[in-house]
Amino acid sequence: MANEKAQKYAGQLISIKRKTTVLSVTDRLSHVDDNTDATYLELLHPASVYRMSILGDIQKGLSVVANIRPEDIRLMWLRLQFAEKKLFEQEMSKKISAAAEDNGSMKSDAFTVTFAMGRLKGKTPGGFLVESADKEAAIKDLHSQYDFLAQNVAKYSGNQKVMDAIKNAIEYYELGALDKEADNAASNTEETAPEVEIYAPPEKTFRKDTKTLSDGRVLTKCYQIQISFIPSNRYPYCVTIRNRYGMIDKNPNTGMETIRSAGNEVSDSRIYKMSLSSGEMVSVISAMEENLHYYKSCVYTGMRTKDQKLQEINRKAWKPQ
Repeated sequence: MANEKAQKYAGQLISIKRKTTVLSVTDRLSHVDDNTDATYLELLHPASVYRMSILGDIQKGLSVVANIRPEDIRLMWLRLQFAEKKLFEQEMSKKISAAAEDNGSMKSDAFTVTFAMGRLKGKTPGGFLVESADKEAAIKDLHSQYDFLAQNVAKYSGNQKVMDAIKNAIEYYELGALDKEADNAASNTEETAPEVEIYAPPEKTFRKDTKTLSDGRVLTKCYQIQISFIPSNRYPYCVTIRNRYGMIDKNPNTGMETIRSAGNEVSDSRIYKMSLSSGEMVSVISAMEENLHYYKSCVYTGMRTKDQKLQEINRKAWKPQ
């Protein structure tokens, strides 16, 4: 019996499915041939790409597509490893903090809980104490805030958390650990940075995909892809692909082509996003990296043989000047 999936999705390396969204990667690699402006030992045809697509509306069959150059895979993989290291360190830090709390150690609320009212509104007890030049006066202010909150703690349950944070800040100061905890708090804030780009090449075109407007202007299909790392999210990676038809301006002197900005576009754009877990993101990029290695291994012998023949011809044809 024929493998129906293989026939329907020929070339597909991997797909990640959600209820209404599917992300997939297709192999569109080819090797250097006699009509290519490349050497045989470069192995890959200059047009070789991986095609990534997001089927963003299964009901209507609407999708967006983008190309990923094979030479970009290594950098993506290195950045992914760095991101995963950050996630691991972040998880370890949480577990260490939880273990410390279970063992009765002080909590670090001093730099996370803020005052909700008064002249210290928006500040944390630890932050207020660190920035104060007169520490003794600052501690008196914190004691006053503590006593004020304690008067209404039965009525307002949230007061207790602020009171604990004040107590922590004062204890850190008395133990000489205030500055260290402030540094730890700053480090934790950096680890939850909103977004870092793993991959974000300039917008490019599908040169052969064009359409002509009623006024005669020709538009070319463009694509832009971005893979972002958001460590604070449950699914810490986000793939965004945008397709649109845009105007291409060509410099008459240099021949360089420029895609007009999205603000000047004359056709609608379509954008789909998909968030991935660590395991899914690793699977996607490793699938491309491993497939690239296997493909090069398959064509290497043939390309090497052709190149060696050319080298021999060139040696025989060479004459000293």
